[in-house]
Amino acid sequence: MFFLRKDWQDAEDGIEMVVLHWTVTRQEQQPNWKRAHAITVMNPQLGTYPVVRSCQLWIKPPFPRTQLLAVNTEADFRFLLHSFCEVTQRGRVWSSEVTVQEIRAETVTYSDTLGEFTYAILYYSLEGFTPGNHVPMRIDGLPNKYQHPPVLPEHEASNKEYLLWAKRSRRIAELPLPHIFQGQIWGPVGARALYGIYVNRQQTYNPFAEGGLWLLQNGRLWEVEL
Repeated sequence: MFFLRKDWQDAEDGIEMVVLHWTVTRQEQQPNWKRAHAITVMNPQLGTYPVVRSCQLWIKPPFPRTQLLAVNTEADFRFLLHSFCEVTQRGRVWSSEVTVQEIRAETVTYSDTLGEFTYAILYYSLEGFTPGNHVPMRIDGLPNKYQHPPVLPEHEASNKEYLLWAKRSRRIAELPLPHIFQGQIWGPVGARALYGIYVNRQQTYNPFAEGGLWLLQNGRLWEVEL
C-alpha cells in the first residue's frame, strides 16, 4: 500500500550486516516473532560516517481490502508497525530491542466542481524521502468495479477494455456534481507528508506525458502532518 523508509546508524565499528525484522498488527494485537514475518537487509549509504544503513519497506495495512475501500473522511484506521534489527558484528549476532510505530491514514479530497476529470492520482512522500507513493483516488458514488480499471496500454486496447472504459465514463457522467475524489496518505503518526494531485481525463502508462493538470499550493506541494 505504501513505501516507508527505515534507517539504522552504526554505534560502533565492526558491524558487518544489519537485517530488519518487521511485521504489522492491529492496535490491540502483539506480534508473534516465531511466525513468518518480513525480513529486509539494510544497505549502507555511501559517504556516511558513522555508517547509516537504510531500507524501503512495502507496507500493507492489516485490514481486509473491502474495509479499506469503505474508508471515508470520518474513518480513522490505525495499526502498529513492529520491528527490530538483527546485527552481525565481528562474527557475533545480536538483536536490538523491538520498536513500535503507530501508523495512520490521512484522507485527501479533491472536488471537481465542473466534472472535467475522470482520474486523479495522489502522489506523496514521507519526510521528503524517496521513493514516493502514488495512489489512484476513488470517486464518491462510483461502484468499485469502475474505480480503477486497467491502465490503457500504448498499443491498441481490446474491445473488452474499451467497453469497460465506456461504461466507466457513462457512470461518471451520471454522477451529480461536484465529483469528489478521495485518496489516503499512510505513514507513522507525527510524520510530515508532502503531496500533490494529478488530474486527467484518462489514465495512461505515462500520465506526465498527457494533457493533465497538477493541483498544487501556489506551485508547491501541499503538506500534512499525520
